[in-house]
Amino acid sequence: MAAPPQVRRPGWYHRLLMACVIRVASWLLQGLYATLRPVYMQRHFERRVWQSGKPVLLVFWHGRMLYFMHLYRRTRLTALVSHSQDGEFMSRVLRQFGIHATRGSSSRGGAQGLLEIVKRVRHGYHIAFTPDGPRGPRYQVQPGIVAVAKQTGAPILPVTYNAQWKKVLRSWDGFVIPLPFSRVVVVYGEPIYIPPGASAAMFHAKRQEVEASLQRLTEIADSYFRGLRTEC
Repeated sequence: MAAPPQVRRPGWYHRLLMACVIRVASWLLQGLYATLRPVYMQRHFERRVWQSGKPVLLVFWHGRMLYFMHLYRRTRLTALVSHSQDGEFMSRVLRQFGIHATRGSSSRGGAQGLLEIVKRVRHGYHIAFTPDGPRGPRYQVQPGIVAVAKQTGAPILPVTYNAQWKKVLRSWDGFVIPLPFSRVVVVYGEPIYIPPGASAAMFHAKRQEVEASLQRLTEIADSYFRGLRTEC
């Protein structure tokens, strides 16, 4: 049997370049975050679960993740990040904000990634989860987050944000980048619990509940600045 191909490690120049890009990206993001002016809606839902001292499953759309890197920095938070090159870049940026990266996927080879997330919850980590990632469909919740909630008993906390002044990328997820000095609205939904003995029918209903909650919160956030010039 032929030996498996050897993975070529990046050379010193590539590693140095990557380190510089990550450092610059982190500085730019920190500078951006310092200028933003947040407004919170329904934050009592967050306080209810956050002050319990138990792990929380933060759930937000893939295209609405950027602000939460800042909002939940250094809070014993981990995020599921793929093993791809993009995932490696993302995991190193997350570390700059004190956020742990659990390497895996909720799609390709997803079972292993979700098992790692379950282990992290049982070790006291909060989880950041993008249930329509990493490739979509946009605004459709995949079942992974419900499975984690069922196995761990941790509450799912839906949340989203929007910005008054922003750049919306022409990507599959419509990635939202707030512009400097913009107002930002963060909207929380009611926590969702999955019983450990949930039947298949209840599991499906809870997945739909999470999806409906996130869609409703997104409508609230998107209408907050309606009538104003919000995109560039």
